[in-house]
Amino acid sequence: MPLEARTDGTLVSGYLDPVSDDRARASDAVLVKTATPWAAELRAERFGAITTCDIAGEQRAQVVPHASVSPVGIDSLVGVLLAGEVTIEQNGRQCALSPGDFVLYGGGRRFRLDLGRDYRWFLMRLDPGTSTLLRQTPDAMVAQELTSSPGGRILSSMLVELADRGHRLGPLSKGEMGEHVTGVLRTLVREYAGRHTPPAHAHRLLRVLEHIDRHLTEELSPARIAAAHHISVRSLHALFQHRGETLGDHIRQRRLSRIRQDLADPALADVPAYAVAARWGITDPSYFGRVFKSEFGLSPREFRRRSLPDGYAP
Repeated sequence: MPLEARTDGTLVSGYLDPVSDDRARASDAVLVKTATPWAAELRAERFGAITTCDIAGEQRAQVVPHASVSPVGIDSLVGVLLAGEVTIEQNGRQCALSPGDFVLYGGGRRFRLDLGRDYRWFLMRLDPGTSTLLRQTPDAMVAQELTSSPGGRILSSMLVELADRGHRLGPLSKGEMGEHVTGVLRTLVREYAGRHTPPAHAHRLLRVLEHIDRHLTEELSPARIAAAHHISVRSLHALFQHRGETLGDHIRQRRLSRIRQDLADPALADVPAYAVAARWGITDPSYFGRVFKSEFGLSPREFRRRSLPDGYAP
């Protein structure tokens, strides 16, 4: 991948954005500053719609975004420390990571990454839709709270295993694994955003959420859901207000999530996208195209093209 020695550091690009023609303006272009010429091992992988890079080096290094990169459209990043020490600063906040910790950052904001000696840093660039979801969270970095939560520990374990064994997977398994990791991350971020749900409502909310998931292919009107749980429609809407979303938003997002999974499934590559959407209760093709792109940042066709292995593209 392209490396260019400069007076102010080493310009590195193409490790997460391999399709850019202008490496100085690639969305992943960074300057690596070291006391001696920078040397590291980099292994890039693609897991469906996400790309990753496993970076290992022995010398201390400071990493900052390249000055010529526009913040518009830059995706969010997840970094997990596998070995050594890392400190990251962004938006006036600083956090030090220990092996197994991860951090969410990027999104066009300036950052500084300080890598200690003998480090191994696993970096993942998220798909546009998940990046949009992360930018809706109030914090630029939420590493401490997310990593220490039960869901965060599960995600951390997945990322560590993905870094160690992901390159051994076949093309189909890589795509599916990327979907699994993305799904866990999106769930974790939504859980973080709605972490103030009163305990008294948690059990009832869980039953409602399970009901919605079981009936996504059917009509899901507020009145029908409320009647199934012997509560008023007003109480039903209040459960979701505590989560920071509406009932309609949740149902749409869950349906789109299932559609997204099916569009990334090679076994369904010959099924038109609008037919996949209809299976999950979204029957208007034009509406489906709009809300899918709004949620995930890509049209259904483009998402399919990026997610399916070569030879399966629609």
